[in-house]
Amino acid sequence: MKDKEATRQRILEMGKKAFIEKGYEGAYLRDIAKEAGVTTGAFYGHYKDKDALFVDLARPVLDGLKEELSKIQQEYQVIDNKKLKDNPMILLSADGVIDYVYDHLDEVMLILKSADKTSLANWQEELFEEGVAEAEEYQRKWKEAGILRNDFDAEFISIITASYFKSIIEAVSRGFDRDKTKQFVSMLSIYHTGGLQTLAGSQKKKR
Repeated sequence: MKDKEATRQRILEMGKKAFIEKGYEGAYLRDIAKEAGVTTGAFYGHYKDKDALFVDLARPVLDGLKEELSKIQQEYQVIDNKKLKDNPMILLSADGVIDYVYDHLDEVMLILKSADKTSLANWQEELFEEGVAEAEEYQRKWKEAGILRNDFDAEFISIITASYFKSIIEAVSRGFDRDKTKQFVSMLSIYHTGGLQTLAGSQKKKR
Protein backbone atom coordinates (compact mmCIF):
# COMPACT_ATOMS: atom_id res chain seq x y z
CA MET A 1 0.00 0.00 0.00
CA LYS A 2 2.87 2.37 0.81
CA ASP A 3 4.44 1.73 -2.61
CA LYS A 4 1.11 2.39 -4.32
CA GLU A 5 0.63 5.67 -2.47
CA ALA A 6 4.21 6.69 -3.23
CA THR A 7 3.56 6.03 -6.91
CA ARG A 8 0.38 8.08 -6.83
CA GLN A 9 2.26 10.95 -5.20
CA ARG A 10 4.94 10.83 -7.91
CA ILE A 11 2.26 10.93 -10.59
CA LEU A 12 0.61 13.88 -8.83
CA GLU A 13 3.93 15.71 -8.57
CA MET A 14 4.80 15.14 -12.23
CA GLY A 15 1.26 15.98 -13.30
CA LYS A 16 1.41 19.26 -11.42
CA LYS A 17 4.78 20.05 -13.01
CA ALA A 18 3.46 19.25 -16.50
CA PHE A 19 0.28 21.29 -16.05
CA ILE A 20 2.27 24.29 -14.79
CA GLU A 21 4.84 24.13 -17.60
CA LYS A 22 2.64 23.10 -20.53
CA GLY A 23 -0.94 23.86 -19.53
CA TYR A 24 -3.72 21.31 -19.29
CA GLU A 25 -4.09 20.73 -23.01
CA GLY A 26 -0.33 20.59 -23.65
CA ALA A 27 0.34 18.02 -20.92
CA TYR A 28 0.22 14.41 -22.17
CA LEU A 29 -0.41 11.35 -20.04
CA ARG A 30 2.44 9.36 -21.57
CA ASP A 31 4.90 12.13 -20.69
CA ILE A 32 3.55 12.45 -17.13
CA ALA A 33 3.81 8.68 -16.68
CA LYS A 34 7.36 8.66 -18.04
CA GLU A 35 8.47 11.48 -15.74
CA ALA A 36 6.87 9.66 -12.80
CA GLY A 37 8.77 6.49 -13.73
CA VAL A 38 5.69 4.38 -14.42
CA THR A 39 4.07 2.85 -17.48
CA THR A 40 0.94 4.32 -19.02
CA GLY A 41 -0.87 1.22 -17.82
CA ALA A 42 0.30 1.86 -14.26
CA PHE A 43 -0.94 5.46 -14.60
CA TYR A 44 -4.41 4.17 -15.43
CA GLY A 45 -4.26 2.06 -12.29
CA HIS A 46 -4.44 5.33 -10.36
CA TYR A 47 -6.36 7.69 -12.66
CA LYS A 48 -8.86 6.95 -15.39
CA ASP A 49 -7.78 10.00 -17.43
CA LYS A 50 -5.99 13.36 -17.32
CA ASP A 51 -9.08 15.08 -15.96
CA ALA A 52 -9.12 12.79 -12.92
CA LEU A 53 -5.48 13.68 -12.22
CA PHE A 54 -6.22 17.40 -12.49
CA VAL A 55 -9.21 17.06 -10.16
CA ASP A 56 -7.08 15.22 -7.59
CA LEU A 57 -4.69 18.18 -7.63
CA ALA A 58 -7.31 20.94 -7.62
CA ARG A 59 -10.32 19.63 -5.68
CA PRO A 60 -8.68 19.65 -2.22
CA VAL A 61 -7.66 23.28 -2.73
CA LEU A 62 -11.15 24.31 -3.83
CA ASP A 63 -12.63 22.52 -0.83
CA GLY A 64 -10.08 24.28 1.39
CA LEU A 65 -11.11 27.67 0.00
CA LYS A 66 -14.75 26.89 0.69
CA GLU A 67 -13.81 25.92 4.24
CA GLU A 68 -11.98 29.23 4.72
CA LEU A 69 -15.07 31.11 3.55
CA SER A 70 -17.19 29.03 5.91
CA LYS A 71 -14.89 30.03 8.80
CA ILE A 72 -15.62 33.69 8.04
CA GLN A 73 -19.36 32.99 8.30
CA GLN A 74 -18.79 31.29 11.66
CA GLU A 75 -16.84 34.31 12.89
CA TYR A 76 -19.74 36.56 11.86
CA GLN A 77 -22.19 34.46 13.87
CA VAL A 78 -20.42 34.87 17.20
CA ILE A 79 -19.26 38.49 17.01
CA ASP A 80 -20.76 40.86 19.58
CA ASN A 81 -23.39 43.17 18.05
CA LYS A 82 -22.28 46.18 20.12
CA LYS A 83 -18.70 45.81 18.89
CA LEU A 84 -20.01 45.46 15.36
CA LYS A 85 -22.14 48.59 15.62
CA ASP A 86 -19.20 50.56 17.05
CA ASN A 87 -16.95 49.31 14.25
CA PRO A 88 -18.87 48.02 11.19
CA MET A 89 -15.55 47.31 9.41
CA ILE A 90 -14.54 44.70 12.00
CA LEU A 91 -15.74 41.88 9.74
CA LEU A 92 -13.81 42.90 6.66
CA SER A 93 -10.64 40.82 6.96
CA ALA A 94 -10.18 38.17 4.28
CA ASP A 95 -6.59 37.47 5.35
CA GLY A 96 -7.30 33.81 6.10
CA VAL A 97 -8.61 33.23 2.58
CA ILE A 98 -5.71 35.13 1.02
CA ASP A 99 -3.14 33.25 3.10
CA TYR A 100 -4.71 29.97 2.00
CA VAL A 101 -4.53 31.05 -1.65
CA TYR A 102 -0.83 31.93 -1.40
CA ASP A 103 -0.02 28.82 0.61
CA HIS A 104 -1.43 26.81 -2.34
CA LEU A 105 -0.51 29.20 -5.12
CA ASP A 106 0.61 26.58 -7.66
CA GLU A 107 -2.70 24.77 -7.45
CA VAL A 108 -4.67 28.03 -7.48
CA MET A 109 -2.87 29.18 -10.62
CA LEU A 110 -3.61 25.81 -12.25
CA ILE A 111 -7.28 26.30 -11.42
CA LEU A 112 -7.28 29.85 -12.78
CA LYS A 113 -5.56 28.86 -16.02
CA SER A 114 -6.92 25.41 -16.78
CA ALA A 115 -10.00 24.42 -14.76
CA ASP A 116 -12.36 25.67 -17.48
CA LYS A 117 -11.09 22.83 -19.69
CA THR A 118 -11.90 20.17 -17.08
CA SER A 119 -14.83 18.80 -15.11
CA LEU A 120 -14.16 21.60 -12.58
CA ALA A 121 -15.22 24.23 -15.11
CA ASN A 122 -17.91 25.53 -12.71
CA TRP A 123 -15.43 26.12 -9.85
CA GLN A 124 -16.17 29.85 -9.70
CA GLU A 125 -19.88 29.18 -9.22
CA GLU A 126 -19.01 26.84 -6.33
CA LEU A 127 -17.04 29.56 -4.58
CA PHE A 128 -19.61 32.23 -5.42
CA GLU A 129 -22.31 30.16 -3.72
CA GLU A 130 -20.18 30.05 -0.57
CA GLY A 131 -19.45 33.75 -0.94
CA VAL A 132 -23.13 34.61 -1.31
CA ALA A 133 -23.85 32.70 1.89
CA GLU A 134 -21.09 34.75 3.56
CA ALA A 135 -22.55 38.01 2.22
CA GLU A 136 -26.03 37.05 3.43
CA GLU A 137 -24.64 36.30 6.89
CA TYR A 138 -22.83 39.66 6.82
CA GLN A 139 -26.11 41.38 5.94
CA ARG A 140 -27.94 39.51 8.68
CA LYS A 141 -25.38 40.57 11.30
CA TRP A 142 -25.46 44.20 10.19
CA LYS A 143 -29.24 44.18 10.39
CA GLU A 144 -29.14 42.50 13.81
CA ALA A 145 -26.71 45.18 15.03
CA GLY A 146 -28.94 47.96 13.71
CA ILE A 147 -26.55 49.08 10.96
CA LEU A 148 -28.92 48.05 8.17
CA ARG A 149 -32.66 48.64 8.40
CA ASN A 150 -33.80 46.46 5.53
CA ASP A 151 -32.65 43.62 3.29
CA PHE A 152 -31.06 43.92 -0.11
CA ASP A 153 -32.40 41.98 -3.05
CA ALA A 154 -30.91 38.45 -3.21
CA GLU A 155 -29.87 38.87 -6.84
CA PHE A 156 -28.10 42.12 -5.97
CA ILE A 157 -26.16 40.37 -3.20
CA SER A 158 -25.24 37.60 -5.65
CA ILE A 159 -23.99 40.05 -8.28
CA ILE A 160 -21.85 42.16 -5.93
CA THR A 161 -20.41 39.00 -4.35
CA ALA A 162 -19.43 37.68 -7.78
CA SER A 163 -17.87 41.05 -8.57
CA TYR A 164 -15.92 40.99 -5.30
CA PHE A 165 -14.54 37.51 -5.89
CA LYS A 166 -13.65 38.23 -9.51
CA SER A 167 -11.64 41.22 -8.31
CA ILE A 168 -9.67 39.00 -5.91
CA ILE A 169 -9.09 36.47 -8.70
CA GLU A 170 -7.88 39.31 -10.91
CA ALA A 171 -5.34 40.41 -8.28
CA VAL A 172 -3.93 36.89 -8.00
CA SER A 173 -3.92 36.45 -11.79
CA ARG A 174 -1.92 39.67 -12.20
CA GLY A 175 0.81 38.28 -9.99
CA PHE A 176 0.33 40.49 -6.94
CA ASP A 177 2.29 39.24 -3.94
CA ARG A 178 0.55 38.20 -0.72
CA ASP A 179 0.84 41.56 1.04
CA LYS A 180 -0.25 43.58 -1.98
CA THR A 181 -3.29 41.34 -2.44
CA LYS A 182 -4.22 41.78 1.23
CA GLN A 183 -3.96 45.54 0.85
CA PHE A 184 -5.99 45.44 -2.36
CA VAL A 185 -8.73 43.26 -0.85
CA SER A 186 -8.89 45.45 2.28
CA MET A 187 -9.46 48.51 0.08
CA LEU A 188 -11.99 46.59 -1.99
CA SER A 189 -13.87 45.51 1.15
CA ILE A 190 -14.07 49.09 2.40
CA TYR A 191 -15.29 50.18 -1.04
CA HIS A 192 -18.05 47.55 -1.13
CA THR A 193 -19.04 48.08 2.50
CA GLY A 194 -19.22 51.85 2.11
CA GLY A 195 -21.44 51.36 -0.92
CA LEU A 196 -23.76 49.09 1.03
CA GLN A 197 -23.97 51.61 3.86
CA THR A 198 -24.79 54.40 1.41
CA LEU A 199 -27.46 52.29 -0.29
CA ALA A 200 -28.92 51.31 3.07
CA GLY A 201 -29.16 54.99 4.01
CA SER A 202 -30.78 55.85 0.67
CA GLN A 203 -33.31 53.07 1.02
CA LYS A 204 -34.11 54.15 4.56
CA LYS A 205 -34.85 57.71 3.40
CA LYS A 206 -37.23 56.46 0.71
CA ARG A 207 -39.36 54.54 3.20
